[in-house]
Amino acid sequence: MPDKRSPSPPTERVIAVVELLADRASGISAAQIADELGLSRSTALAILTTLTGHGWISRAPDLRYRPGARLATLVTRARGTLPVPANTRQSLRELAGAVGCGAALSLVGATELTFVSVLAGEGRVPAGITPDTVLPLRAPAGAAVVAFRAEAEQQQWLATAPAGQHERLGETLALIRSTGVGAWGIDAADPAALDVLADVVEHLGGSPAPHRLRQRVFGLLAGISGKPYTASDLATDAALPLSYLAAPVFDTAGVARWELQIGPLQAAVDRPRREHYLSCLRRTAQKLSTATESEEANVHIG
Repeated sequence: MPDKRSPSPPTERVIAVVELLADRASGISAAQIADELGLSRSTALAILTTLTGHGWISRAPDLRYRPGARLATLVTRARGTLPVPANTRQSLRELAGAVGCGAALSLVGATELTFVSVLAGEGRVPAGITPDTVLPLRAPAGAAVVAFRAEAEQQQWLATAPAGQHERLGETLALIRSTGVGAWGIDAADPAALDVLADVVEHLGGSPAPHRLRQRVFGLLAGISGKPYTASDLATDAALPLSYLAAPVFDTAGVARWELQIGPLQAAVDRPRREHYLSCLRRTAQKLSTATESEEANVHIG
């Protein structure tokens, strides 16, 4: 059911129906929609009838509902309006090849983070994340962009993290502002947990499991990040566990808008290898920022 604290529960119900249909390419019946979203049959049918009338969804002869032509058109237009630096896909491909792991670019808004391009590389990183995945903007997600926002926005972001991480995250934001890149560690059990959650996400995408369960799993994926590193941590000669690294990408006005990520997910990375990751990530982020200066392009995300 929609959150009772929502200012518009009816709107939440419509959004939930549309999102559920978008996840089910094979179609889904009105009864299944009502059951999975916790709606009455009459409410679900009323929403479906209205959406069908506007062409947002369609009903097949087997009485299963699917996204309609109008919704597909709107999605295509929306994709075209998401600003993406020129040559993003090629830059991610080169970065993933250089570091030997997955790479991704996300657009960081006021309250959410949208992945606009994902390249898996040698592994499945970011685990379970695909283009168009939207996550709430909660620490540590979006740190590379938040580091360049106003103090009040940074404090709001920090408030979403466990209290014990506030000081270290604050130092990480300072590290990103001074060096252009941040890094996070990972607990020994986290790589296995990420892999299991990735399998769950893939399974739920094509199963009749509740849509809300898939969103909860995405929330768990976003929460596994590990220890935020400070400048002194990264300067040590000792090998360190690495979860992921992030760098900001700036638009034509010099505003940080995107977060570029790589995900080594390694239990022990020596200093030369860490510096290689940092250098490659920083160089690619600067390249993408330069691309926006010469040609900020609206390109197909993927």
